[in-house]
Amino acid sequence: MSNARQADVFPVTMTDWIHERMSLGPEGRRQLNQEIMSRYAWPLQVYFMGTRDRWLGEPTDVVQGFFASRLAKADFFANWSASGLRLRHWLINAFCFYLKELHRARRKEAREVAQADEPATAEGNPSKAADRAFAVSVVREALRLAQAQCEKEKLGAHWEIFLRHFYKGEAYADFAVDFGVDAPRAAVMARTARTKFNTALRDLLSREAPDADPDAEILSLLEGSGS
Repeated sequence: MSNARQADVFPVTMTDWIHERMSLGPEGRRQLNQEIMSRYAWPLQVYFMGTRDRWLGEPTDVVQGFFASRLAKADFFANWSASGLRLRHWLINAFCFYLKELHRARRKEAREVAQADEPATAEGNPSKAADRAFAVSVVREALRLAQAQCEKEKLGAHWEIFLRHFYKGEAYADFAVDFGVDAPRAAVMARTARTKFNTALRDLLSREAPDADPDAEILSLLEGSGS
């Protein structure tokens, strides 16, 4: 995994990080593209599977084709920055245009009449499905970053206690002895790891929507990912 993805080298916002990568020439742009593909491939595949245009190909192939088409454009991220949109919404909008292009190309290949202004159509609510997938991907990334930070700071036991209590739902009194501490001490250690996780989560969301309040973003993400 690229060093560019480590928590301690990310700036406060994704906008700053994008501009920094772009200033580093081809290698910086490669790091930038890799970050976007790694974080957003799955949500875009989920979105694609919710549209009627899923006949266009395998989700992985279609999304990779989108990345190859759009991430090669020099002004793609500058245009996002100027748009004021959350990055995932900018990507979904661009993905819809790509699906329209792909739709017309396939129709042309089949010698059928293309309806050039017809948008990529959806069944149900693919945007909500994509938001749910994005929520899961953000939480997974925050967990990964927080774990890495705990391990870096020699807080591996704190992280394990955090997972057993908050993820597995175990009571501190039932497992604290495994770590050589009592329940109150285990709770303190878990809170330390939880703080690392909360910080990582807020940092990730501030990169996705630089001008938004991270706490409001968390609430919005939870609401938008609901069924």
